[in-house]
Amino acid sequence: MKKLDNLRQIIKNREFPKSFQEFGGANLIITDDIKRKHYEHDVVVYSKHAPELSWLVFELKEIYNSDIDYINKYAFYPSIGELMNNKLKNEVSIVETMIYIVDEIEKVWGIK
Repeated sequence: MKKLDNLRQIIKNREFPKSFQEFGGANLIITDDIKRKHYEHDVVVYSKHAPELSWLVFELKEIYNSDIDYINKYAFYPSIGELMNNKLKNEVSIVETMIYIVDEIEKVWGIK
């Protein structure tokens, strides 16, 4: 089974952790703390689902590890944050948001 299909199944089954370290790095910050410090160029995702969304980023990081380098990580991670922010504006479920992100990343970065 493809890695992304496996990830989608975990998400659909809601088998992702509800508690997880917040993601911060490569110009992306995911947090539930509105006062979290950041730089102007950072993409910041504020959400009550910060743990779940952070977990998703770490999963995508693992899946695309061989494709991400010290230069393109500054495109990879912020693009995930932008996708999150765009989808979260629509107030859809966390599962729908996460599936959307996986689908969009697969379109840009390829099948895994």
